[in-house]
Amino acid sequence: MASNQKLGLQTSIDAGAFADRLALIREAEDLGYTSLWIAEVSGPDAFVSLAALAANTRKAELATGVVPIQIRTPGAMAMGFLTINELSGGRVIAGLGVSSPVIVERWHGASYRKPVTAMRECVSIMRQLFTEGRSKFQGEVYKSDFRLSMRITAPHPPKIYLAALNAPMLRLAGEVADGVLMNYSPPEAIAPMVNHIHEGARAAGREPSAVDVGIYVRMCITEEEDRAVDSFRRELAGYAFVDSYNKMFARYGLAAQFDEVRRLWREGKREEAPRAITEESCRKIAVFGNAEAGRDFVARFRAAGVTHPVVFPIGPAATASRDYPNTMRALAGA
Repeated sequence: MASNQKLGLQTSIDAGAFADRLALIREAEDLGYTSLWIAEVSGPDAFVSLAALAANTRKAELATGVVPIQIRTPGAMAMGFLTINELSGGRVIAGLGVSSPVIVERWHGASYRKPVTAMRECVSIMRQLFTEGRSKFQGEVYKSDFRLSMRITAPHPPKIYLAALNAPMLRLAGEVADGVLMNYSPPEAIAPMVNHIHEGARAAGREPSAVDVGIYVRMCITEEEDRAVDSFRRELAGYAFVDSYNKMFARYGLAAQFDEVRRLWREGKREEAPRAITEESCRKIAVFGNAEAGRDFVARFRAAGVTHPVVFPIGPAATASRDYPNTMRALAGA
């Protein structure tokens, strides 16, 4: 990895093995990973987790990958990110996403209306608070009349990255964000997605190269490839019920397989449903096997226009204590 290249690592904070995971995170930083990413779905809390990382790391950027914008107000998120930015000396990436109606509406009782508009407005409010400490905004989804009282000493404000799968959000990321985080996409699909990002940047009068292009690169460095593929197949099956992901997966030729997942699920065949996703499809968007295969996968993403690959170790829960560090170590410097 060239000295100016970025390479991230997806991680998490598990209270049951807190000390062990922090030791791995410190090792990852020593191995040269330039950013550490915390996802948030149903726990742990991403902001609390990043605060722990801020206190236990020295130089890596600390990112949410990602938090749903609808379940906290823009002001509350801005306070959280600014606080961690202070604790870390200016190392925060505010990774934002619009999640899904199931998570936003069913789980949290919030509104999922106009997701692209909501994201644009949320970023506007957070930018105001990050740079001016004051937000006065009236939009279609959000309004804000809020002044921060916290003292800011960090050398620069948090960066803002948008999770984006499809053209409208990719273009918005190019227009208003510092970076983008893509997900579940094969290397051959990246160039058109990068084009959408660059279209948005140029439309806003920005230099396209100013937008950092990130993606979660899922992989499991293991000798038990069949077991890891089967675990990933079950993971993918859950996205058959998320419209934004279905639209993206259809571009990759997986529409019929995801239709079959939904059919089997509706018929109560829930153990059988994931098997509708073929091994070929799993291997199209993730890597299983040796370190050489994993490093080649990262190189293919870089060649397609990704500037910030984020290694996302996957695999069966039963072997995670082995597979996660093996994958992390094998991909260092990729």
